Amino acid sequence: MTDATGEAAAMRAATVSLVYGFAFSQVAGTVARLGVPAALGEQAEHVEKLAAATGTHAPSLLRLLRAAAGLGVLTEHPGDRFALTALGAALRDEPSLRALLDLYGDRSVWAAYGALEDAVRTGRSGFEAAHGTGLFDVLEEDEALAGRFHGAMTGVTAAQVPAIVRACDVAAGAHVVDVGGGDGTLLAALLGARPGLRGTLVERPGALPAARRTLAAAGVAEDRCAVVEGDFFASVPDGGDAYLLKNILHNWSDADCVRLLRTCGRAAAARGGRVLVPTLVLPDGDAPGGREEAALMALSDVEMMVLTSGRERTRAEYDALFAAADLEPGASVPLEGLPGHHLLTAWPRPS
Repeated sequence: MTDATGEAAAMRAATVSLVYGFAFSQVAGTVARLGVPAALGEQAEHVEKLAAATGTHAPSLLRLLRAAAGLGVLTEHPGDRFALTALGAALRDEPSLRALLDLYGDRSVWAAYGALEDAVRTGRSGFEAAHGTGLFDVLEEDEALAGRFHGAMTGVTAAQVPAIVRACDVAAGAHVVDVGGGDGTLLAALLGARPGLRGTLVERPGALPAARRTLAAAGVAEDRCAVVEGDFFASVPDGGDAYLLKNILHNWSDADCVRLLRTCGRAAAARGGRVLVPTLVLPDGDAPGGREEAALMALSDVEMMVLTSGRERTRAEYDALFAAADLEPGASVPLEGLPGHHLLTAWPRPS
């Protein structure tokens, strides 16, 4: 193959991905949501059997499965029989992947991405442009979307937890307040790794049952951890030694971030505590990991524009938020194995 031929093939592949990437996600997500990977098991099955197992229209399912085979999710065998590839098996066996497909297949999320142009033109989030209100307001009312959202975030958190736990330098006997701590995955892991720590998780009402289950399963719920319902913009419990804000600030505008950081800073000041922010930090120049890492960071920033009022930020931009909230920027520790992610520290300024 000549260089020119190879370049042309690469261009065609890139063009197909650019134009049809949205369809690839829906095909894979629909296969997963219909339960096809579970119905297939370890051997090839006829489409009629799969249709009966998944409650679908066999001729339509056949068309979907052929598309999935084209994407490498399935292999097609003679006589309209299909089997899983390694990628297809991952849709069955990896809950975090399935959770992401469930979230991005949700119609409200698709509509938000469909409003990306509106977001760029107006400065409003795509979600607000599509639905007339913000994502977090809808999550309070839409149980199905909330389940998909929190399920996806649980998978993201689980992947990040080991690095964050290693990086969190908190003394034995300290009290850690996990602000917006979701289902408690991070706090449970931190308390499990440091037997002397105590914890408090602050969340909206809808997330609290899952948090209680996670903490109880980890064996830290009874005497070492409290679960508190609250609006973290208004108040958080006083007296913590460390206030964790994992992947929280990128969801909010600069003004909202300053409000939240001030709230945490005031609470931390009572015991000389600090604010800890594990988050993606955009590089000031080229991404250390090259083009692929830069692309993933940029896409994360676009996602914040589509779904929230927030954005990804550079270290200088985070330092500016800290300063505006009367916090003194401290150390920035890279999170091992999480490209571009750091644990930022900020301290309340003396009054």
